[in-house]
Amino acid sequence: MNFARILAATAVVTAAALTITPALAAPVSATTPATARAQIVKPLVLTATQSIDFGTILLTAVTASTAVSISQAGAITCGTGLTCSATGKQAIFNVAGSNNQTVKIATTAANITNGTTNLLFTPSAPATVLLTNSGAPGSNFNVGGAFAIDPATTDGVYTGNLIVTVDY
Repeated sequence: MNFARILAATAVVTAAALTITPALAAPVSATTPATARAQIVKPLVLTATQSIDFGTILLTAVTASTAVSISQAGAITCGTGLTCSATGKQAIFNVAGSNNQTVKIATTAANITNGTTNLLFTPSAPATVLLTNSGAPGSNFNVGGAFAIDPATTDGVYTGNLIVTVDY
């Protein structure tokens, strides 16, 4: 027999053995499988349904900076040297989204102005509200706040925007 034929036959047998040899490690499944999860929620819709109103504030004997505040329930507190009207209104916002979701509420201080003088208004709101339905009618929450008046504060009607944002 020819050495070349023996070598060729050996190569064919070796190649055949390699192609039909099973893998040494068989595939295995995880003992605890991973899961996939996705929570789908509706977009939030925030609507102001009532604006905050401090009523009329009379500067009777202001000698130092003093605060005027309205609670989230609508109660007005007048600082020293001021007389406040008996009625006021807290702001009311409505937020709609997905049922049983907790919504975070954020507020930002902003100026209220009479056109020439600015007063820094600091809003007060709950940290969260729980949506008790999906979509309309949504859930309401109240916003109060405060600002300071000093002896140099000019008279006039002060207005500005409340900055309120919501997020899941």
